[in-house]
Amino acid sequence: MNRRLSLLVLLGVLIVGASGCATSGTNVEVQSAQEGDDTRVYEVFGMNCPGCHGGLEKLAEKIPTVQQATADWKAQQLAVTVRQGADLDDEDIYDAIRRADLTAGERIQ
Repeated sequence: MNRRLSLLVLLGVLIVGASGCATSGTNVEVQSAQEGDDTRVYEVFGMNCPGCHGGLEKLAEKIPTVQQATADWKAQQLAVTVRQGADLDDEDIYDAIRRADLTAGERIQ
């Protein structure tokens, strides 16, 4: 009886744990701008796990003037590298953050 109860409790823990955000098992850190690059960093609130930032990166990279986007869920930041010679409107980034169901903070770099 105790063994069955233990198995049921373990199964319940596994099911509850699996119902959260999917995790990729890696932590992508926001990289600092290299010399000559136009890299901007924004605060983003609501990313709770490594799996949460992937959608935001994809949405930001759909913006034609964005060359690359990297989110860091622990630092609650999004870094975007602007294509050379392009003029990125910050409002486009804020819109991508909102479409990812996250909360935009300030542009910090």
